Amino acid sequence: MKACVLENKSQISYKEIETPQVKENEVLIKVKACGICSSDFHRVYGDSAYFFPIVLGHEFSGEIVECGVSVDTGLLGKKAVVFPLLPCMECEFCEQKSYAQCKNYKYFGSRCNGAMAEYISVPTWNIKILPDDMLCKVGALCEPAAVGVHAANKIVDFNDKTVCVVGTGVIGIICGIVAKIRGAEVSFVVRNAAKKDFLQSLGFDNFVASDTDNKFDVVIECVGSNSSINSAVELVKSKGEIVFVGNPEGDITFNKAIYWKILRSELTVKGIWNSSYKHAEIDDWDMAIEFLYENQETVQKLITNEFKLSDGILAFEQMRNGTGLNIKGVFVDE
Repeated sequence: MKACVLENKSQISYKEIETPQVKENEVLIKVKACGICSSDFHRVYGDSAYFFPIVLGHEFSGEIVECGVSVDTGLLGKKAVVFPLLPCMECEFCEQKSYAQCKNYKYFGSRCNGAMAEYISVPTWNIKILPDDMLCKVGALCEPAAVGVHAANKIVDFNDKTVCVVGTGVIGIICGIVAKIRGAEVSFVVRNAAKKDFLQSLGFDNFVASDTDNKFDVVIECVGSNSSINSAVELVKSKGEIVFVGNPEGDITFNKAIYWKILRSELTVKGIWNSSYKHAEIDDWDMAIEFLYENQETVQKLITNEFKLSDGILAFEQMRNGTGLNIKGVFVDE
C-alpha cells in the first residue's frame, strides 16, 4: 500500500510499505479521510516524534474492508471512525474506564503507525460506526469534535450563560458551536479579519479583544500559549468557570494579579485531556458523531484544505506557510 512516511524531521516520503495484517479481533479500514492535526506539525517540524520512520495520522475515518476471524462480517462495508488511543486495559484508570488517563497506552500516529496511508488495521474495540450517508471527510473531524464535546461537557449548563472562546482552530470553533447549540451567548477572541469573516459565516456575531473589559460566565481556552491562558483568567467573571483545552507551547506562568484573581474570584478551573470513550456505552464520540451528522453543512466549512495522500509534505507546507484561511487540512480519498 502507499503511505506518507515521516522519515526524519521535515522529511516525508510517499512510498510503498507493507499493508498491515489483520489480527483476530481487528478490522482493516480503507482510509477515506485523514485530518492533519497541529500535533502532526510538531512531529514533522519539531521534536515530538517518538521514533522514525513513522506513519502519522490519528484523525481518520474509512470503510471496513476486512474482518479478523473473531469479528462479525456484518461490519464489512460499514463506514467507521476510530478512537486513536490504545489503552493497556490493565492499569487502575483502565479499570475505571477512564481510558484517556491510561499510563501505558499506545496511540495511532504517534506511538505506532497511523492513518496517513491507504489502509490501517485497528481493534474493533476502537471503532464507532458512522451513518451510511455521512461523508468520511466529515467523519474525520470526529476526533477533534469529541475533544470539543468533552470540553463542553465540563460545563453543567450553558443555557443563558455568556461564553468566550479563546482560540479559533477547529476545536475552539467546535466548542463555540456546541455551546451555542446548548443555549449560550458565544463570543470569540479574534485578532484576524479573515477568521472573523469565517466565524460570521458560521453564524457568530460577537467578537472581543483579549484585553476587553467584558467579563464572561465561562471561558474556554483552546490555544495553549502563556498569553492566552493568562487572558482566559482575565476574561472570566467572579465565580466563573474556565476550561483549559489548548496544549501548552512551553512553561506557563501567572503573574501575581492573575493568581490573586483565581483566588479572590473563587474561579472554577478545569482541564481536559483527549475525550471520554467507552466503546459500547454512550460517550463523547457518540455525541460527536451525532453533532457532526446534524451539522454537516456547517462543519464541512471547517475543512478549508483538501489534499491527496500523494501530496505528502506539500500538504504540510501549504498548511504551515499558506496565505489566506487555513482551518483544517484533510487527506481525502472518497
